Amino acid sequence: MAAREPRHEAKEIELKLEFAPGDAARILSHPALAEGQAKTREPISIYYDTPDDALRKAGVFLRVRATGEGYVQTIKTARGDAEVFERNEWEQPVESHEPDLSGAAGTALEPLLTPEVRAALIPRFHTRFRRKTYQLRRDGTAIELAIDQGEVTAGVEASPISEVELELLSGDKRELFNLARDLATCVPLTLAVKSKAERGFELLDGGDHSAEKATAVEITPYMTCAEGFRTIARNCLRQIVANTPGVRAGHSDALHQMRVGLRRLRAGLTLFADLVAGPERDHLKGELKWITQELGPARDLDVLVADVLEPLRADRPDDADLAAIAADFEVQHEAAYVRATGAVRSDRFRKLLLDLAAWIEVGAWADASGGDPITEHATAKLSRLRRRVKKRGEVLRKLAPSKRHKLRIRAKRLRYATEFFAATFPGKAMEARREKSLSALKDLQDALGELNDIATRREIFPGAKGDSDKEPKLLDAAERAYARFAKVKAFWKD
Repeated sequence: MAAREPRHEAKEIELKLEFAPGDAARILSHPALAEGQAKTREPISIYYDTPDDALRKAGVFLRVRATGEGYVQTIKTARGDAEVFERNEWEQPVESHEPDLSGAAGTALEPLLTPEVRAALIPRFHTRFRRKTYQLRRDGTAIELAIDQGEVTAGVEASPISEVELELLSGDKRELFNLARDLATCVPLTLAVKSKAERGFELLDGGDHSAEKATAVEITPYMTCAEGFRTIARNCLRQIVANTPGVRAGHSDALHQMRVGLRRLRAGLTLFADLVAGPERDHLKGELKWITQELGPARDLDVLVADVLEPLRADRPDDADLAAIAADFEVQHEAAYVRATGAVRSDRFRKLLLDLAAWIEVGAWADASGGDPITEHATAKLSRLRRRVKKRGEVLRKLAPSKRHKLRIRAKRLRYATEFFAATFPGKAMEARREKSLSALKDLQDALGELNDIATRREIFPGAKGDSDKEPKLLDAAERAYARFAKVKAFWKD
């Protein structure tokens, strides 16, 4: 079937903000909405994919929406590391709730439509919500504000939708963030990055609030330093925001991944310190340190319980003193999670996310000179980090436990930088050296981490069985990993 009208292709630029269902009336009464005339619709959308989610795995979503006036087919790309606030979108009217695959020509869907995929496409889940839409103008900038309330449903599973979407139609992107901040003064709004499609697939996977690990960063050698930093910062922000619901729900894996995202972002700020220097950076750096510290005790106690206390309890099941220590740590563990979840639910954290997003996209640093080639910058930073690891690694066995822990931190920073700049130095030889280096750094971190666990066990319960035998073996493993790392030529050098 041929499309009735030409397909519409656009780059969608939007902010998604989540709110508590009971706060909808307060948003609707905000003065910013008084100038616009609301248009209300109740669209029903069906999302299509194969039973094994071939489109989703390729980062493409296919949707057909019943608008009340007809049907609209939409093809979207999933947000990647450089697409936190924008993504490609292709729309066209269709005749029914069934997709019209003739309209996929020239879209991200077209390369995926093998005969097998075409035959296997089925409805996977749907959304049903009430949408109130306002067309707003702010200082010459046109913004569409949509308030969605409803649910996404997959089989018998459902998840509520309570979102504000701000889409830039034309004008200055800064006004998008200004409007979000204005709305956040009257209603607690939390920056969100997961689309309705992503939330539907989460339900299919067995639930929501799943932890999200870091995705690959694609910094090509043709980028400038400014483009490289923004790519890293968007990637890290995505990881932080995507894990926010899980942390609020008290999930340890989400808390761990949020902390990883925070550490990665702070590492990125250090790598580009000269480029992004200024009062805004200093303020955000302080706020990132604050939330990292708020999450720290919960994560530290997660690790301590799993890696230290549980092995000790297994080794000494009848030890009354150890049982008392474990009970005390459990109380501390619960208190640490109350602190962590409270921080992530706070107005301060919500403000941090909005401020951070705005700074990444339209901060003062972006107006400064950031046009230097990324390859020169990456070479200098990677070389410096490598020298710092080698300096301590050469005398690894002689280091005190606290110094070994600092070496582990240095190795971790070099790993982050290596992962950030993986695509900056292409070529099979460089890729092979990079992978060898990353493997050695990971083994070094693991061995040093276990040595740190031993040091912690000794503080809690001196003379823990088996530690005296393990320590020399772990030191040997750490030295072998370091030797492998030092032997590999730097992947950024010809």
